[in-house]
Amino acid sequence: MELEKLQQEKIDGILFKKKIDEEVENHFTKRYKDLNIAGLTKSFLIDFQEFKNLILSKTKKNCKFYYTEKNSLLSLGLSFSDNEGCEIIYDTTNSDSDVLYTLQGDVFIEQDITGIVGDFDKGLGYKLYNHTRSKDTLIFYTLDEIEAYIEEMERLYPTITSLRFTMIQYSSTNPENEILADFTDRNNRIAFSVHALYNKSNNLYDESIGYDLGNLRP
Repeated sequence: MELEKLQQEKIDGILFKKKIDEEVENHFTKRYKDLNIAGLTKSFLIDFQEFKNLILSKTKKNCKFYYTEKNSLLSLGLSFSDNEGCEIIYDTTNSDSDVLYTLQGDVFIEQDITGIVGDFDKGLGYKLYNHTRSKDTLIFYTLDEIEAYIEEMERLYPTITSLRFTMIQYSSTNPENEILADFTDRNNRIAFSVHALYNKSNNLYDESIGYDLGNLRP
């Protein structure tokens, strides 16, 4: 129990900006659902082992999750990149090109996502902006942060099977209208929290608390 506590403190102190208390995350999740925009996906389930293999195979510095739109539904794209900006730099003849993936089912497959990122900007992204007054394009991580996260999740939850990305809309106040100081600079923005799903015992599954990950861009 003490070891798990120490590992959890390592996660809280190094890997993430903050963990999200369950009550607060429920509030954020409800705000996202209450946007009531057709096509907004509530969560994404990611195969952990496939994701881990993908991450460990890459040599780029950064990992960016882009919002995309496919068949009028919110989806996710992934870019491994050495550039720090929001713009996708894609040229298959150039070794400095971003390496692009799209989410298909619960795995990411290599594919040019520039078109579906543009579809999001013109479609669901535009509708979201009308509600939130915030342009949310991607969530940015370094590859080192993702690798450290994978390592710690495997230590805490050796039977981890999946990651759940739960879509949220941040709020600067809780349901009682009290200030949430950690989230004032993210008020109204769209993001996701990350949960580890694991086999607790005898094929009974549980999930970790959600974490607020990455830097929102732009």
